[in-house]
Amino acid sequence: MTAAEPDRAQSDGGDAQLPALLEQLAELLQTELDALVQSHDASRIEQLAARKSELCARIETLQSELAEADPARARRLRELAQAVAQANQRNGAVVAALIRNTRGALDVLRSIPPSESGAVYGPRGQTLGAGKAKPLGSA
Repeated sequence: MTAAEPDRAQSDGGDAQLPALLEQLAELLQTELDALVQSHDASRIEQLAARKSELCARIETLQSELAEADPARARRLRELAQAVAQANQRNGAVVAALIRNTRGALDVLRSIPPSESGAVYGPRGQTLGAGKAKPLGSA
């Protein structure tokens, strides 16, 4: 790093911050994925989601303020943003799969047949799973 680079970072503020924020967001998404898949710590996942929202808001603000005067820099920022978006979509797919698995497990515990899964009421208007509970050992 040259002596001129810190001055440049100061003068263009957001332009220098944006790549660092995108990289922080990418790292945060990886941490979120690890928490979703390995630890299943809901409070940690909630903290990460709050931090993710904060970073996204800062990134959006900076992007709207920046002019794309440097095409190479703009291309690099778009690549980083695309990688972050793909990581976020991946995490969303993991969350959706975890929700499906949890619902399936609850349906088994409630004795709801797979054909009626996702429904609250049966074909005759009865509450699904009501009165049909099995002991947990038989589920």
